[in-house]
Amino acid sequence: MNALDAEDNASVNYENTAPAHRHSLSVGVLVLNYNTWDLALRALDAAIRLEAGNVTEYVLFDDGSACPPPREIDSRIGLNRGESNRGFGRALPVAFAAMKSDIVVLFDSDAYPLTPFAAKVREHFEQDSRLGQLGFRARDENGSQTESYLNEPTQWSLILGQALYARLRTKAPQPDRLCVITGCMATRAVAYAEVGGFDAEFDFLDVDVDYSIRLRRSGWKVEVDPAIEVFHVGGGTPQLMRHRVLHFYKSRWRLLRKHGLIPSPRLARVFILARLTCEKAILEIFGRFLFSNAEVRDDKILGRKELLAYCRANFR
Repeated sequence: MNALDAEDNASVNYENTAPAHRHSLSVGVLVLNYNTWDLALRALDAAIRLEAGNVTEYVLFDDGSACPPPREIDSRIGLNRGESNRGFGRALPVAFAAMKSDIVVLFDSDAYPLTPFAAKVREHFEQDSRLGQLGFRARDENGSQTESYLNEPTQWSLILGQALYARLRTKAPQPDRLCVITGCMATRAVAYAEVGGFDAEFDFLDVDVDYSIRLRRSGWKVEVDPAIEVFHVGGGTPQLMRHRVLHFYKSRWRLLRKHGLIPSPRLARVFILARLTCEKAILEIFGRFLFSNAEVRDDKILGRKELLAYCRANFR
């Protein structure tokens, strides 16, 4: 391209609201796996079946699984295997670093696309040069919508507790507070690099919420296309409920403090500890009437004790 051509292109970009592209943006698909080979390969097989030649790369990043793939994988799938298990949050940046596409579509290993997606994803990002992230609509096996995007959380998610906070969330996600989960989304590689990618300190909870917040605060747009549908139930990491709840409190407090979303940390800490203390007392006194399963009851009581100890020591 000579200097005159470059000047002409520059004037076109300046005069038109829609940016001009020298080439169509490339779309790649990334799935992370840790001991979920069958699910991860199902996700990639579904993407290949729906998109064929419309995607430039299909990548499966294995985060140090103890066993090899259970079957021969499609030759179109690039397999990257880590030597050790890093955990989801730390594996994400490593997996993204190997991607070569302009746009990366990320699916959880227990998710898979239900509708073609590449053309629509490409269209969204080419029409708006400031679009940094695009979420999809998730559905379960019954066709019911599951959570794939949400409003930026507030301190009340910890003060009230997950169950009550979820019941009181009535507002639909707003553009200026929109966050998209990693289970089914697409992101622009340039935007990803500009904000520093995913924060590896979040492990598997709130790593996606943190990323969306940083994108929006850096001037990138976060949007959702509900016409792109994905199967995703969520909660696929096997662990005891009390461990998952403890992970939630650790990640959510860090998220809220990082982004200045707790106006008065000391006061919030008092309210959180007071609620957890009341819940622990209720479980100890009335637990046998509330839960017929002794194992479930004991797990909840132990969980409250662990939460109280952690929050007292770490919520500052």
